[in-house]
Amino acid sequence: QASLGDISRRLDGELIGDPAAVVTRIGTLEAADAHTISFLSNPRYQAQLAGSAAGCVIVGPPQREAAAARGAAIVCADPYLAFARLTQWWAAQARRAPLAGVHRSAVVEEGARIASTASVGAFAVVEAGAEVGEGAVIGSHAHVGAGASVGEGSWLKAHVTLSEGCRIGRRAIVHSGAVIGADGFGFAPHQGRWEKIEQLGAVLIGDDVEIGANTCIDRGALEDTVLEDDVRLDNQIQIGHGVHIGAHTAMAGCVAVA
Repeated sequence: QASLGDISRRLDGELIGDPAAVVTRIGTLEAADAHTISFLSNPRYQAQLAGSAAGCVIVGPPQREAAAARGAAIVCADPYLAFARLTQWWAAQARRAPLAGVHRSAVVEEGARIASTASVGAFAVVEAGAEVGEGAVIGSHAHVGAGASVGEGSWLKAHVTLSEGCRIGRRAIVHSGAVIGADGFGFAPHQGRWEKIEQLGAVLIGDDVEIGANTCIDRGALEDTVLEDDVRLDNQIQIGHGVHIGAHTAMAGCVAVA
């Protein structure tokens, strides 16, 4: 829970209402009650504002008067951005912080380098030559291959595979089941059969990237597969070998890029 005064200060917004009033959840205008903070960013939903039971609503300047007539409000230049930042802060309060150190059931091979503030979960594997940066989290059953690296503050959730030689930057989030660095789909036809082309590249991922559950990013055949900074990939996406994705790109679920 949080007071409206605390929330408005964190969002750098103008509070209309009692700063000591407390909300206990974030919710939609339609499903809100008196203990809920909600938001209005799309004018399409403005009709729901007057009838909402929300204890407080985050709105933009054009909705200031309508929100004030209804009850408590926090006026922000960009209410959707304010909502996003509020969810980040809210989750950080509720989330149990991983404990630094290596779980007794994890396997860390000789030559791996793990920062003292990093966390390696139960049954995770970190192979020789791999590097795990400060504050990084390797979830349970995750696999960090030989010579791979995980940057500062990045989080590989349970059952993520970061294959040998692949690198991921700082503050990245990789959701469960994602595989980074599997072989690309490369075969040469010969007399009615297929001859495998070994995939000799890697996958290089920048800072502030988020990769959805069960997404697969293949290593390059000769040159690396690259995701630049601030790329956001949804669940069940396939990125083929040698693809180069520019900074700030976002892709919704089930996209495939050859």
